[in-house]
Formats: sequence, structure tokens, C-alpha cells
Amino acid sequence: VSLWLAEQFVSDLQKCFPQLYLRAVSSNKLLGLFGQELSMPAIGHPYSQKSMDMQDPIVIIVSHSGGTFGPLACSNLLQSFSTSIFTVTSEWDTQIGKQLRSMYSDDLLSSRIFSTEVGVRPAEPCSVSVAATHQLLTNIFEHICVTINGDPHFQHASGSTVTDRDLQVLERCNQDNIKALEDIVGVDRNGNEIHQARSKTERELRAAGDLWAEHILENAKAYIMSFVYVVATVTSGFPLISAVAKAFGLTGSEGYFYVIRFLDALIYFWLPQINITIIRLFQGRNLRHRMVGRCVVIGDIPWVAQSAEAFLSKIFACSYSIAGLNVLSGNPADHLVHRHTHRVVRGSLLVCGRPDGRLPALTSLEASTCLSVNQASSIQSMGGTCESITIGHNKSKLPLSHKAIYLKSHRPLFLSEKILDNMDADESLAQKEMEQSKEDKKTKFSLSRLFGRPSRAERHAAFLDMAKSRRATTVRSSASLMGAYVNLERKARKKRAQDSTSQHEDVSYVIETMIKERQGIENTNRVFNEIDVDGDGVITQDQFIAAYQKNDAGISEVHLQKLFAEADITETGSLDFDEFLKVSQMPILLAELRTKNRDKRGLVRVQPSQEGYFGEDLKKDSELGTNSMAMSQSQHFSMELYESRVASLQRFVSMTVMFHQMGMRVQSFFPKISFGYFGYRMDRTHSIMRIATTASPVSGADVRERMDELRLMLEVQRSVQMIARTWKKWKSGEKMDDGEDDGWKATRRGTLREVRSTFMGRKTML
Repeated sequence: VSLWLAEQFVSDLQKCFPQLYLRAVSSNKLLGLFGQELSMPAIGHPYSQKSMDMQDPIVIIVSHSGGTFGPLACSNLLQSFSTSIFTVTSEWDTQIGKQLRSMYSDDLLSSRIFSTEVGVRPAEPCSVSVAATHQLLTNIFEHICVTINGDPHFQHASGSTVTDRDLQVLERCNQDNIKALEDIVGVDRNGNEIHQARSKTERELRAAGDLWAEHILENAKAYIMSFVYVVATVTSGFPLISAVAKAFGLTGSEGYFYVIRFLDALIYFWLPQINITIIRLFQGRNLRHRMVGRCVVIGDIPWVAQSAEAFLSKIFACSYSIAGLNVLSGNPADHLVHRHTHRVVRGSLLVCGRPDGRLPALTSLEASTCLSVNQASSIQSMGGTCESITIGHNKSKLPLSHKAIYLKSHRPLFLSEKILDNMDADESLAQKEMEQSKEDKKTKFSLSRLFGRPSRAERHAAFLDMAKSRRATTVRSSASLMGAYVNLERKARKKRAQDSTSQHEDVSYVIETMIKERQGIENTNRVFNEIDVDGDGVITQDQFIAAYQKNDAGISEVHLQKLFAEADITETGSLDFDEFLKVSQMPILLAELRTKNRDKRGLVRVQPSQEGYFGEDLKKDSELGTNSMAMSQSQHFSMELYESRVASLQRFVSMTVMFHQMGMRVQSFFPKISFGYFGYRMDRTHSIMRIATTASPVSGADVRERMDELRLMLEVQRSVQMIARTWKKWKSGEKMDDGEDDGWKATRRGTLREVRSTFMGRKTML
């Protein structure tokens, strides 16, 4: 599970900084490549000793227990490659933490340990540890982003695409996530149970878990009913049909004797199916489901689907075969249909997490997810299909799904949501006015005419006030949302172009836009030449400040100096045309109002957005509708981060609540019907292993020797590089400093001693 969380973390970080080399690699692959005497190839993965850049990398080891064999062995092995090793564990005092603290024994505070503070979790199905690790990685992600963006040179080298405003939105959603999780689990942050009126989401999740638990237990209950029937009828000598026939006096006739026995034999043969049908009728469940073992398919983004699959499969690892469960998972936006829809039968159970399609950046993703669920639910046999449940923030229920569990959104609206909400409010207002006008035409002497009606402006203002408290009254499906956002963007393009809707005018608009951009570059080039008084092709800081203050004397010199330093990526003390072009495209006001990412104590920390809705500062007093859609496109990356770091966590926790209720219901059934004789623990598996002792398929016997070899190879490479640099300096006639010469000689002597002792020791061993 830790690997899946790390993969999502690396994926988000790579999107923010595309120029960085980031990889999420399993500890077993690292041990196979670098920790074996005979290297084990990673077939199917682009990893090898030559393809991986292991020159002093920054390493983050993610391990909840901090004692799993693979990560623990890697913490030793990677010390030969890097001095920047960190770990994410459940507490400060772990085996990996001990290894890292030994690297920095001179400074206790340099332990390089990030702790989730959840402590030891002995249960093998992991839920709390997964949520805590994902949350801690989100905090680390924000700190890395704000640190890189805080330095213009780091920002340029990494190709940063994330903005401070994106981080503000993510931090606000991250803080509001606590309230959302409280509604899901039914317990507040202090451990107190929430009132039933507030825990509606939790009750719906547990009700869904109870329903699926009844699906699983129906075979066990039918078996018990069959046992009781067989024992009672055989012992008494009166099967059901025979007893009824005797009561009506039909047993004396020889002609009825064989018919009665034949009907009793059919009842014995079909008794399990008859009992299951009786149970389903009594409980009000679907009668068309197959009367066999159940299969649960989980669909969501990779880390959620895989983690939820591991959680549910471990819960039922020790269950009895009569109440067993098969668990599968897949990505509904990718391979769920290809891998699992051919296995769909009557009674298959499908739970799918839906991204928040109310956000335009996620609308297509939700549409793909809904299409996968509809395809799976449309596979029918004898009028029955799979039982699908969707979990998400959109209230729209799929027509073919069994149930849709709605998760409350405690975050502010994004700008695009606000635009669509206002449009829905206007449409509802127009519809109500049309209905009111029809009533007025039918009634000539209505009370509104006798006593006067409020004006249209008053009714509009009143309705908008009401709509603010009822934003969720208009429920849109994923297809409706996609159509609405596409129409809004088309209207925005048409308004910018100020042309009709013909295709030729769209092409002419694109050409006109390119011409305007070219003209803008030419104008910037002319301004650049005017500022460059000496004509040397670059602008100095004095020329830059003088030109801007000549245009606006109110701009402070300190601010211009900061602006110049931020634009001077190459640190040459001057700006070339490309650097000046970036400055000319950045408004001075935005640079002045740059986000302050430090708290009152001066510590680096992302400050949450304080906007009433995300994009409020961008929109201001712009008109309703189309003009704001261009502004909302700048929030698409914020929406993606919200989905991967916050919304996905809410869906995972929702699935664990549902699955836990499902497993607990099945687990508690067997002790009840056996008076405590039969039973099992759903927090254990047959492997009888805690997380801390998870087995590794790769041996670590050669790690210690490989550590010495790799460390020696690294020292030799450094010595060769130092010798090469020294030779170049000597050849060019440069004189080395005495200190540098002494250091080089000492390093060379130490390396030669290590080489000699290593090979002497190996010769002795042979």
C-alpha cells in the first residue's frame, strides 16, 4: 500500500515540476538491482543499473511500520548512494528511523523522519495508516512546492507549473477535509460520536455494508434452514407435502402416494434455492441474483482501488468458505471495462468512486467513470445484472446503478461552479416567472393585481439570495455538466472573437490571435531596444529601474529590484530579450501582491485561501457567465490536485467504512448462531503476519557486501573525477591551493587504502 501512495505522490510532484527526475520504485526492485551479487532484472519495468540515476539522489522511504524487510534493507543499501535519505513512518522510534539516526549521530534533530503519529497498528487490513500516510505526503508535497517556488532559480530549473494560488486552494481544501471526514466516519476530531442528523453519510455507508453482508450471508443462512428442515422432517417422518396430504386425508390413496413422495423429493433437491428465495423475499432483496459466492469489484483511481481491494480482501481472508468473497479492482477510466466486465453476472457487486465532475477539469473523467459503470450494469441475464453503488460528490444518480452515496463538499465553490450555479438560478427564475405569468393570464382579478406585485428586480434579488442557500437543488449528470461547460467555453471564445458561429470565423479568430501575439512580441522588442540605450543586447538593472520609474514614478525602487532579480534567471546581472519578455507579460501589481508563504513565526507554510469561492479575486465584478470561463481555466490544475490529494482520500475512507461494516456483520454472525463456538477475526489473515514482518521475495543476504562495494565504487568515481579536474587545472597552467592539494592527496591515500584492504580481504576470503 505504501508503494501505491508513493506512486500517487510522485505523479503529482512530476506534474508540478516536469524537469525533475522523479521515480517511485518498489524496495524489492532496488534490492534486486543493486543489493544482489547477481543482479535481478526488473522485467516489464524501465529500471536497470544503467537507466537509473543514482548519483546522490534524494530518497524518501515510505513504510508505515518502519520495520518491513524490503524498506529496511533499502535504508542500509541506499546509504552507499546518498546522504539525503528520509522516511515516512508511523512513529519516530522505528527500525528505519534508527538506521537514519545513525547517519546523523552528531545532530539528534537531523533524524530525517516524518511521522504520521498513528502508532503501531496490529491489524493487517490497513485503513487508518493509509489515510494518515496519504495526508502526511500531502503536507510534504505542499512544503516541497512552496520551497521550490520560493526561489526563482529553483523554479526555472524544475520547470515549475504549480502556482502559489494553486497551493492556497489545496491547503484550504486540505483543512476543510477534516469536516468532510467527520461526516464520513461519524466521529469528530476529538473522538466524540456525531449526532445522527449530521452523520447521514456514515449511516448510508453502513447501510450499504449491511446490505452486501446479507448477500454474503444468505448461503450460510440457507444452509442452516436446510439443516433444520432435513433434521425435522426425517426425524418426524413427515416431509412438508406428506404432512399436508395427511392433513387433507390424501395418504390413503395409492395413486397419490408416489406423487406426494415425488414432490417431497423435489423440495429436498431444491431446498437451498427455496430457502434463499424465502430469505430474499423476507429481506426485500433482489430475487434475480445468482445463488453462488459473491464477487466485489472496486473501481477508482489506482491508489484508492488497490488500497481498498487490499483492505477488503484481508477482512475476508479468514472467513469461512460458505461466506467467502472474491475481490477485484480496476481503474474505471482506463482498464476496468476490459479486465472485469466480461466477468459480470447477476449478483456481482460493483462499488465505484466518482470524481467530482462538477469541476470542468474532472468532468470528462467522471463521464468516463459513469460510462464504465453503465456498461457493466447494462450486461443483463434473465432481467438481472450487477448491483452497482457509486460514491462521489455529485448528487446525480446513474439510472442503471442500484444506489448513489453522496459525499458532502465542505470546500468553497470554484469559479466555474459559481458561474454554472448562477446560470441555473437565472433559468429557474425565468421558469418561475413564466409560470407566474400564465397564472396571471388565467386569473384576471388575482390578489397580486389587487394588492400589487413585487418588481422583477426585487424578485430576482430575493431568488438569488435563496439560491445561495440552495445551490445543490439543480442536480446535473456528468453528460449535462460536460455539455454546459463546453457551451460556456464556446460562448467565451465567440465573445472574445466578437464574431458569428461559423467555422471559417473560428479559424480566422485563431489566425487573428496568433497575429496579435506576434505583434505583441514585436512591440516588446521595440520597447526592449528603447530601454537598451547602449545597444549591447541586454538590459542592466539601472536601465530597467529607470525605464519603469519613467513610466510610473510611484513604483518603489525596492520592488523593481526584486522584480529584476526574479527575472534574472541566469544570474548575469542583466536581462536578455527572453527574460524581459516574461517580465513584460507579468503585471506589476500581481508581482507586488505575491503570496506570502510564511506564518507569523516566519516558518515556511502554505497559507489557505480566504476567498468566499475560489477565483473570487479573479472574477471581482465581471458579468455573469462567459467572461469568467477564461479565468476559471487557470484553476484546472488546482482541481486536479484537489482530486488526487483530497477528494480521493474521502472516497477511500468512505469505502473502508462501508467494507468494515460489511466485514463486522459477517464476522459477528457465526459466534451468534454457534453460541460462541465458531468464529474468526477479520483483523487477521492466514499468513499470521503483522505489517512489520511482511515477507520479501528478494533476499537481503548480500546487502552488507554490496554496501561496501557500492561505497568503494562511489569513492573511486569521485577520486577519478577529482584527478581529472586536477589534471585539467595543471595542464592549463592554473595553480592549486595548498589546502586543495593537501585534501586531494589525503583523499587519494584514503581511497588507495580502501581499495587495497578490500581486495586483500576478498583474496583472504577466497
